[in-house]
Amino acid sequence: MKSISSRLTLRIMIVVLAMMAVIAGVVYFTVGEYMDDEAEQRFQIVVTRAHREVQRRLSEVYVANINNVHEIERDIDNPDKLSDHLERIVRLNQSIVSCGLLFVPDYYPEKGRFFVPFATRDMKGAVSVMRIDSVYHDYFNEDWYVERMKSDSADWVDPYFEDPLLTTNIAPRLLTTHAIPIHNREGRPVALLCADLSLEYMRNDMLEKVQQGKKHYEQHQKHQSYCCIIDRNGRFILHPDKERMLKDTLDANVTLKGMQGAVSAVVDGVPSWVCYRTVKYAEWTIMMVVPEDLIQRHGRMLNIIILAVMLIGLAAIYLFCRQQIRKVTSPLHRFVRSAEEVAKGNFNAPLPDIRDDDEIRLLHDSFGNMQQSLSLYIEELKTTTAQKSAIESELNIARDIQNSMVPSTFPNREGLDMYASMTPGKGVPAALVMMTVCGAFRLLAESESEPMHIVSRMNDMMTRDSSITIFVTFFAGVLDLNTGHLRYCNAGHKAPLVNGEPLPVDKNLPMGAIPGWEYTTQEADLAPGNTLFLYTDGLDEAENAQRQMFGKKRILEVIQNTSQEPRTLIERMTQAVADFVGDTEQSDDLTMLCLSLSKL
Repeated sequence: MKSISSRLTLRIMIVVLAMMAVIAGVVYFTVGEYMDDEAEQRFQIVVTRAHREVQRRLSEVYVANINNVHEIERDIDNPDKLSDHLERIVRLNQSIVSCGLLFVPDYYPEKGRFFVPFATRDMKGAVSVMRIDSVYHDYFNEDWYVERMKSDSADWVDPYFEDPLLTTNIAPRLLTTHAIPIHNREGRPVALLCADLSLEYMRNDMLEKVQQGKKHYEQHQKHQSYCCIIDRNGRFILHPDKERMLKDTLDANVTLKGMQGAVSAVVDGVPSWVCYRTVKYAEWTIMMVVPEDLIQRHGRMLNIIILAVMLIGLAAIYLFCRQQIRKVTSPLHRFVRSAEEVAKGNFNAPLPDIRDDDEIRLLHDSFGNMQQSLSLYIEELKTTTAQKSAIESELNIARDIQNSMVPSTFPNREGLDMYASMTPGKGVPAALVMMTVCGAFRLLAESESEPMHIVSRMNDMMTRDSSITIFVTFFAGVLDLNTGHLRYCNAGHKAPLVNGEPLPVDKNLPMGAIPGWEYTTQEADLAPGNTLFLYTDGLDEAENAQRQMFGKKRILEVIQNTSQEPRTLIERMTQAVADFVGDTEQSDDLTMLCLSLSKL
């Protein structure tokens, strides 16, 4: 058998464990949502910083190009001075790595069919000027050139790797070009001013910074986040994998909505979050691709740490509670032995000594009081048992008295069926009153046949002695069995029922209420097949455990659903009352009489 300390400890642990489970669940989902939000904000900051830097560089190139159009158009008739403008543009703008003017064929006949002055900055920062028309003479057939000249508008050219023949660098650089038309004196576009922006710095600077910044979070992970840039066609401009630049495109299942945001998608077969922002000048999109496992990893680690701490705390609580409960409940074992002695009848068994002033002390005092109370109770129980025996004897006498006044046999006459029952309930005084009333009635009925005279004389007898006040409801009737004529007097009694309908009764007072009360006689005729049912208030006022009364409605239901044979009706009524009151103790006499006439 488990000790109380074990049960209490177990119950406390169950409650604590349930609370911890709820807390763990709340923490799990809260941490998950927090980590998602935190990761999205963190990576969105990376995207925002990259966006700001790219847009700044593009803006510098764009502004420099726009601001030099007027100067070049002013010297459009002097081709030898154009190289000076290009050299100045490259020298004054660090974002521009090279700059050139691409004239339409044969614009300067003296310079040849193609004229392309060009300025460039080498790896050491030195700016040099040259003509590249000898190696770059098919530009006027390229789509971007034709479109810019035809639309006479400025725009960015899709990124490309520079021609190895035009650079002294070891490897061709990734460039993008801002092209703006140059007009002659008549306002006709005759050339494009092209300023080249190197995208290598973004790969070597921006992407490297991203890689360095995420090392702390993503080391030893199978899938890692990365930053990339795509153009308006979804082609990778920048990507950690150089082999994919200007070759591969973004997965078709990644749908970007709006200028910025974050979407969930499968990128290269890996469920990921994609944070993005569009650069409005060039219609590029900077993206941060973050595997979902990476975002959830820190949440899982935090949840594991929290769960471990909670389990350690649970173990500590268990050990502490068990030790404290054992300490508190140890005196109870001594009380058990004392209780066993009391159970054997030794009410003076010694109790354990309790020094602490706590609930155990209260239990000690209560146990002592219980011992004293048990001793007194046993003595009182002996006295009460004797008194109860006397009361039960008196009740038996009362029942015998009342039952002796009720006939056990009923008239056996053709055409008349009669039955009655009585269940005593008010004790010896009521039995004596009933005996007195019945004796007086029998005495008067021998010499008087008028109901109201009998009732009036009985009322005078009961009110003769003013020191005694007894009220008795009474119904007296004389039935002519040859004619079915009934003469009756009712003294405050329940109205009898004829085939379930109340018999009209005058409002006479009960006997013993007022001396000299003038009672009245009433008459009614019973036809063959009529059933007369009389009852005391112990029937309709019978109560169940909910203090509900049996009531007249239930009486009528029994009469309507039962044979009119008197014995059957009374037995069915008695059973219906018993079913209604259940185990509730009877508080009043229950008396019923029923008679029926089959013929006259």
